[in-house]
Amino acid sequence: MFTQGTYEFMSQKLVKVLWSPKSYLHSPVDDLESFYYTAQWAVAFNDGASGEKHDGDGIREFREMISGENRFSAAHEVRSEYPGFWERREEEYGAFFVNSTALLRPWLKKLDALISDWSPVADQGAEALEGTKMKEHLTDSFLVYGYRGVAEYFQLIHEHRASLEKVA
Repeated sequence: MFTQGTYEFMSQKLVKVLWSPKSYLHSPVDDLESFYYTAQWAVAFNDGASGEKHDGDGIREFREMISGENRFSAAHEVRSEYPGFWERREEEYGAFFVNSTALLRPWLKKLDALISDWSPVADQGAEALEGTKMKEHLTDSFLVYGYRGVAEYFQLIHEHRASLEKVA
């Protein structure tokens, strides 16, 4: 069976399929979500160009969450948008992590919307995958949703380049 560390970077639906196997249509949306979890992990375990290891209580707890079965709770924690929430936690989490949440928060929102929009397409496709027309439709859908996710990610990188440059 799968153990801790095996699924840290996988999409929620792929993890769910691991624990209760069933037919599932793996898509570029899963890969984009997995990319988010990989970035979240990298931000938590990397302290930017400073090379100094930040080890405050907050970041240690966050690292434990994303390395175990609570990574979805960790993603929920990153979502916090209370004014000044992250800025007041720089000592606990480190400047690199705090500044990176400016990108992680909107990226997660966009991913949630992408996943929500993709779900009906995936459900329909998984049921009717045998048909040639459905395969063509799914190929087109894979491209549309995959390109959308990549475009939204790079748009966010562009929008947040100033804050990202502060921590590089």
